[in-house]
Amino acid sequence: MSLDAEICVIRGFLTSSAEEEWNQSAVSASVAGSLLQSLLEGDFEAVLLSPQVQDLLTGDGSYDDEDIEAYLERRVVLYLSDDSNGDQNSRELVVMALAVSCLHMFAQSNWTGPPLSLNLSNLLPAARLSSQKSLVEEIHSHLLLDGESVYSLVANPLLLLLARVILCKCSIKMESLQLLPWWTLRYINLHQQILEARSPQLLDLAHSCMEKVFKHQSLLSAQRNLTLQLHLECAYLSLTYYEYQPAKEHIRKAQELSGLSTNMTGALGKRTRFQQKFLAQLILEVTKNQDDPDQTGDETAPTPLAFLPKDYHLDDDTVLDEVSLAEPDRYKLPDLSAEEQALILGICTDFQRNNPVHKLTEEELLAFTSLASMQFVSAAV
Repeated sequence: MSLDAEICVIRGFLTSSAEEEWNQSAVSASVAGSLLQSLLEGDFEAVLLSPQVQDLLTGDGSYDDEDIEAYLERRVVLYLSDDSNGDQNSRELVVMALAVSCLHMFAQSNWTGPPLSLNLSNLLPAARLSSQKSLVEEIHSHLLLDGESVYSLVANPLLLLLARVILCKCSIKMESLQLLPWWTLRYINLHQQILEARSPQLLDLAHSCMEKVFKHQSLLSAQRNLTLQLHLECAYLSLTYYEYQPAKEHIRKAQELSGLSTNMTGALGKRTRFQQKFLAQLILEVTKNQDDPDQTGDETAPTPLAFLPKDYHLDDDTVLDEVSLAEPDRYKLPDLSAEEQALILGICTDFQRNNPVHKLTEEELLAFTSLASMQFVSAAV
């Protein structure tokens, strides 16, 4: 049953079928149930303020002389081994929910917003807060890898350190969680972005985690879109470390799963209001195999139109808002899920990284981005 919970957390939401199973499962009634529910509702602060996490982090104030990383590791291991905190599986799910919430809140603090209202220093014992400045410096020192310093203005680094401790140092204590290495890959992506240069340590860890996740790929056999998402995340991580061939292989496998094929082609069209003749325009043609009905239940729900980016007109006297094709129905875009749109952007990114800066490359990239913007269904894309 913990695997079902892991899949829901990885996906980030409950499908209609999964919601019914969730309400009847033992996990929802366990110690971890309320935390996982808050996590799936996007209330990450509620996870950190829960009694279970408060008890895990604050401790008894002993071992005041140990560093912050050792303190956090000791508290997590102690919680996982304490039978009074529920059964082992439930404790592992609580710790996983904490790590996932930390990653979400760290990304929110530094990239997506809005700012956190939670004072993270309140999560630690008073004995560890003698100096806020020295605490931040200590956290930065533990996030420093391979001599590559951490961006000095990073917000709430404690969240990343706590996620690192759980996913890298305590994962051996959570053997029942088979998809935990996937979250470690997501941690690697965030940690690498705040370092000055690429870290060989993180790269080695990424290779190890990819190997572990794909060993359990059969667990996702009924989750086509999740498997597609996994290949996309691995492709982006490979591109981060300039590993272009593995990235291409992940993109290829994602395309096979999706049934999408893309082809750069020419079509007659107009770009300006005063253009008299249709001229050849470079466009991206996308075709899609028929969906398997058994594989569409895990699609990301469309974002309500009110929350999607608005399409503003150029109000240009000469240039049209978009290319006006002579035969628009011939190149009509099939209905794409959020995962499939993300795949097209992934193909675009791979193409950009593998081609020189050139006017022709810009035109080809424009064909990708123009197509992607024609059918927004998810704010995440």
